[in-house]
Amino acid sequence: MLPRRRALVGLLILVLAACSPAASNQASPSALPTVPASTLAAPAPSPSLGTPPPSSPPVAAGGWTAVEQQEDVASVQFQDVVWTGARFVATAMAPDGGGVFVDSADGLTWHRQTMTGPMAVLSRLAASPLGLVAIGTDGDGRAISRFSADGLSWSPATTTFGSANGTNTIEVTDVIATNGGWLAVGREDPACTIDCGVDPTRAVVWTSSDGLSWTRHATASSLTGRAMTGVAVFGTGFVAVGTTGTAAAAWTSSDGVTWSRSADVASFRSGAGADPGTTTRMTSVAVQHGVVVAVGIEGGQDSTRARAWWSPDGRTWAPAKGERFIDGQMFDVAATPRGFVATGPSGGAGCTGGLWESADGKAWTCAVVGPAYGGMAPYAAAASTTVEVAVGLDAAVDGLDGYPGGVWWRPLP
Repeated sequence: MLPRRRALVGLLILVLAACSPAASNQASPSALPTVPASTLAAPAPSPSLGTPPPSSPPVAAGGWTAVEQQEDVASVQFQDVVWTGARFVATAMAPDGGGVFVDSADGLTWHRQTMTGPMAVLSRLAASPLGLVAIGTDGDGRAISRFSADGLSWSPATTTFGSANGTNTIEVTDVIATNGGWLAVGREDPACTIDCGVDPTRAVVWTSSDGLSWTRHATASSLTGRAMTGVAVFGTGFVAVGTTGTAAAAWTSSDGVTWSRSADVASFRSGAGADPGTTTRMTSVAVQHGVVVAVGIEGGQDSTRARAWWSPDGRTWAPAKGERFIDGQMFDVAATPRGFVATGPSGGAGCTGGLWESADGKAWTCAVVGPAYGGMAPYAAAASTTVEVAVGLDAAVDGLDGYPGGVWWRPLP
């Protein structure tokens, strides 16, 4: 079974083509800004590359600007990013198909780290005063993790996440820091390569004291036939989001081990008149000022639509309002000092820059739109105390070996 964001990369190429001229973790409550979850990408053919932008790129209406072109950005495909309190750290894909880490003290100049240890594809990150944990897959497709005390030196996992019977496939989709260590969520499916369908076997939860050795917890009925794609700290407990069949789903937990599914509501499903086969899924969740915010995608074979929801308690949910959701995808949502930032490659009639912002999670506006930003394909965002950054791909930049990385930044007031 392929990672869930890998299935979306082909859609990303189509979306970017549509907007061309011719046609993405949370820390514990005591940690720094929350930067959540989501469905993640692996290497894929890059979008068609356009003419490189001028050396001083135009500033978007929302204040977002591309960082100065640099090899350590253009030569990778970014996946996720967090702020550690000292630096930004991002996961990315290298041209050889392996995972790398990229870091920046200011969000403007980035440094690609030298990787050691077995080949790994690293997707999601979580940061706290305990350090950083990255999750992904090894060269044999097994879910693994790496740990770092500072975001610069990394230790490989001592165990894989395993599976219930040794033959099913495991995908770890998100990880967060807790007061006593780390919590990861994901999904388990029968091994499958063709016509796998959308129904998972079950959602899965693990905990770890060191980010390297993981304990899987007993499966509850609320997780059977479902998948978790994002998780966040909420109060003294947790909230998770994901899918059940063709509809979105959410859960809450007081301890990270026992989970209760939130009440199903109409907004978790596709709207009236949707094409048969249309699915709605929550991909990421974040918490800010006591408000839980989830984002996701509603899509069928021929179209996609960005979706967002909000909740006062993680149990009762309401749909959020938003502009330019049509032809959009929301992969990730991050809490920042301004409020929330949602990211996802989008185009067509939608938010061509793939960046939305909201002060309260209840109403969203497109932060960048127009031909100058049609090459933006952000996967994730994070914030320090002085700057916000979004990372992903930039189809308007000539990348090395077809991996045009992109980083955009915006100063905080």
